[in-house]
Amino acid sequence: MSVRWPLRLVAFLAFSVAPGPLRAQTATRHLLTAIALPPAAGRFHHHKVLQAAYDSLADSTRLSVVTHKGKYFLTVQRPRLTWSVAYEGQAPTGRPPEVQLEFRTQSPQVAADSRLRIEYGSAQRLEVVSRGAYSDPGMLTWSHFMHFPVPTAALARILESDSVLVTVGGIVERLKPEQREALRDLLARVGAWPAASDSTRGGA
Repeated sequence: MSVRWPLRLVAFLAFSVAPGPLRAQTATRHLLTAIALPPAAGRFHHHKVLQAAYDSLADSTRLSVVTHKGKYFLTVQRPRLTWSVAYEGQAPTGRPPEVQLEFRTQSPQVAADSRLRIEYGSAQRLEVVSRGAYSDPGMLTWSHFMHFPVPTAALARILESDSVLVTVGGIVERLKPEQREALRDLLARVGAWPAASDSTRGGA
């Protein structure tokens, strides 16, 4: 009896204190909340959807638009292009220095290199090296992501052109009128597109 009692006491204490450390080890996740878009300086005609997501833990907002949804069916292989800007708080207070382009492909389509080339106007070109890349094993196929920091001022100049080609590792996509208009809208909402350039251009 003298031996069993201490063993029971130790077991009781072990079970009674175990839940405390387990609760303390629970990871804290960022809470993303959809918020209203900042106002745009000008009128832009397109059917693309701009989204603003606020991160309460980091106190920052990411404003984004998908210009190319991507399509992978049989022999059709088209990448997805997502452009975004980030700023502190819930309202932009100044022009951000860069716009991030997320370029996603799916296997078997793989970019030959990690360099972004944007050709526009009369033989003008902007080249940007990828800031980072990773792959995600999806349910059916792998997705590959590359991120490119595009200078905001340079993108604004590019969007003044009526001809814009985006190339990553030999994969080429053209920015159609509506897609260029959506990007102008994105820039306008963070003060990076001149109000004097109020746009009435559109198109499919």
